[in-house]
Amino acid sequence: MTKAQIEKQLRKLKPYKAPGPDGILNIILTKCANLLLDRLYHIYKGMLERNIQYKPWKTFTTVVLRKPGKPRYNIPKAYRPIALLNTMWKVLTAIVAEQITYYTEKYQLLPSHHFGGRPGQTTTDAMHLLAHRIKGAWCKGKVAAVLFLDIEGAFPNAVPEKLIHNLRKRKIPLKHVEFVKNMLRGRLTMLRFNGYCSEQIQIDNGIG
Repeated sequence: MTKAQIEKQLRKLKPYKAPGPDGILNIILTKCANLLLDRLYHIYKGMLERNIQYKPWKTFTTVVLRKPGKPRYNIPKAYRPIALLNTMWKVLTAIVAEQITYYTEKYQLLPSHHFGGRPGQTTTDAMHLLAHRIKGAWCKGKVAAVLFLDIEGAFPNAVPEKLIHNLRKRKIPLKHVEFVKNMLRGRLTMLRFNGYCSEQIQIDNGIG
């Protein structure tokens, strides 16, 4: 981890997004980046190298918002949950995610035809590949058939144990694997809706 990585993530924060339970606004970190950089560097580096995580940062608020234009609001699909994470935690996890992405691309840990969530890969690339495969089949006198599956809809939550297994299998550095493993443990959220705030709820699935 470098100070440049931290500063880059601080500058990327959207200044006026709602804060998490700690109440620290993004704009405070973006405007005070020069003052906070040295301190955050030692805190984040120590947490990553020693696999130490500050428990209160792993508590977040889930705000339940109504989707506009719905005919009725007595069904769950008429609402959208928005997770408000603590900003200091969000910056650190973004740095770790960026580092894992770097290893993934450098050592080609994903198939070349995997486009989702990768830098420089877009839906346009996926459509070009699809069109190429279809036209290739036509040129050979074959019929092309396509099956579309909504994988995210069928499996909306990643299983932490499986995720850790996959990271280890692809030989991601151990300190990053252990960080992700502990990051997904002991997470708590509070539901906020129409002025109501629930008790803390333990989260044992998904990646937040």
